[in-house]
Amino acid sequence: MTDLDPTEPPRREPGPDAAPDAAPGALERAEQKTLLMPRRERDAQLPAGTLLQEYRLERVLGVGGYSIVYLAHDTRLDRRVAIKEYLPATLAARAPSGEVVPRLPRFEDAFAKGMGSFINEARLLGGFDHPALVKVYRFWQANGTAYMVMPYYEGITLRQWLADLGAPPSERWLRQLAPPLLEALQVLHDHGIVHRDVAPDNVVLLVDRDARSYLEQAPRPVLLDFGAARRVAAEATQQLTAILKTGYSPVEQYDQGHALKAGPWSDIYSLAAVLYAAAVGKPPVPSIARVLRDELAPAKVSARGRYSPAFLAAIDAGLAVRPERRPQTAAEFREWLERSDAAEPDIALPADESAGGVDLTLEPAIPSPPAAPAAPSPSRLPWIAGGIAAVLALALLAWGLLGPR
Repeated sequence: MTDLDPTEPPRREPGPDAAPDAAPGALERAEQKTLLMPRRERDAQLPAGTLLQEYRLERVLGVGGYSIVYLAHDTRLDRRVAIKEYLPATLAARAPSGEVVPRLPRFEDAFAKGMGSFINEARLLGGFDHPALVKVYRFWQANGTAYMVMPYYEGITLRQWLADLGAPPSERWLRQLAPPLLEALQVLHDHGIVHRDVAPDNVVLLVDRDARSYLEQAPRPVLLDFGAARRVAAEATQQLTAILKTGYSPVEQYDQGHALKAGPWSDIYSLAAVLYAAAVGKPPVPSIARVLRDELAPAKVSARGRYSPAFLAAIDAGLAVRPERRPQTAAEFREWLERSDAAEPDIALPADESAGGVDLTLEPAIPSPPAAPAAPSPSRLPWIAGGIAAVLALALLAWGLLGPR
């Protein structure tokens, strides 16, 4: 692949960390300022008209903390596409030349590792072909970073659709929404991949502009990317909240020590949380808060009367805190959802976890106590990460005291 040759490289004033003769104290203050920077610079995106390979950029579609997505015109095939550029705001910035460079020397390894995850994700998605899973046409490295080209999906996120609807959708609509997403997850799981980022803002509903109102159309969902590069960058900058979706992430995704293993059941929890949020009007209580005392009102209580008992029982099954008490595969969860009565499928029903603490001991072994924490680094960790670590430590202690039930 050839390198990027932007027609109009963006201009940006060098940041404080770019001064070669800065005093040690100034460099330390610059580093602190960099770590606290909440968003990327306003001129970080490439300008309209920039040519990336045979794609001419038209405008910015979205700017996230770890990438920028552009609408572009494929000059060879005469079609519109979306191009995602790897540019994690916490780790890198765009130099005046147009190159993407790490903000600090200590971020170089994390930036390179994140770019490797970005490329690997593009390669994996390029090998899949399912209508509910985002497709990647091609990818390449250039200009100090990486790019992937995807179809330009005309639609709206599930999160925005629910907000525009202003009321819980019908059970029929939700039952149409779930199967394509479960099929997409099954494709990933069959290849040993856990998505880890199923949430309303990561599902796009395709819209037929020539048909009736988009709020009345049957759902045609597309599950977007995994955010693998985001996880690498978040781990490097110790921003744990960046890789978690409050209310949608299962408890095992909070565990950075890997005592709890993520698997297909992790995506089942997230999808069940999406259905819960749609039916109830708000996401579930964060799973980490449910470990010591589960105060989540189950769907069978919160949405009683609006949906069938069988449908609500399926949602509650997927939201079990203990991973082994959830449906373990997409096929099992689909079996729950396809029930027309409240009878249990041939799968273990989650125990009543609303009366108090939840024993998360995984069979058959009891996890070892966590290792002593390392000495803190000069930069302060985000307070939320410390709070989560404390709750996890208490949860692990509870495992040891309570043992398997």
